[in-house]
Amino acid sequence: MAILVWLLAVQAQAQEYEAETYGPVLTACYARADTVEAKKACSGLAFDACTNTEDGGHTTLGMSLCAAGEAQVWDRLLNAEYAATKAAYAEMDADEKVHFPEFANRVLALRDAQRAWIAFLDAECALAYAQWGSGSMRHIAGTTCLSDMTAQRTIALYEMRLDY
Repeated sequence: MAILVWLLAVQAQAQEYEAETYGPVLTACYARADTVEAKKACSGLAFDACTNTEDGGHTTLGMSLCAAGEAQVWDRLLNAEYAATKAAYAEMDADEKVHFPEFANRVLALRDAQRAWIAFLDAECALAYAQWGSGSMRHIAGTTCLSDMTAQRTIALYEMRLDY
């Protein structure tokens, strides 16, 4: 629980570092990327721009704030991908209901999977934080975990729609 409180505080501070200043580079990259690999290549762009530009960007606090800021950008992208995937699944469910209503459950399955993923994200990033004990690296590990896992899930949601 302490990690969640700390991470929320760091994310609030990260708005000063990155969300508005460095987020557009990541958002633009993601928008123009038309393959999964191209989208994956966007990961870390905002973090790198932030750490290389901000005074103190290469300190523990600076890297933590930059990673938290990138996580916020990925969270916005994740919400957009979730909405798009949910809409696509709703359309598929509507078509499926005509002949096979028992299989028209993609939207509910997606919701359940997303809820489970959020719980996993919280637990996994709490573990990443805890592994460093009292060391200052715990802050970087926790926020980087949030950023990396949110990026991965965002791209996974995009991939779900590729086959349909």
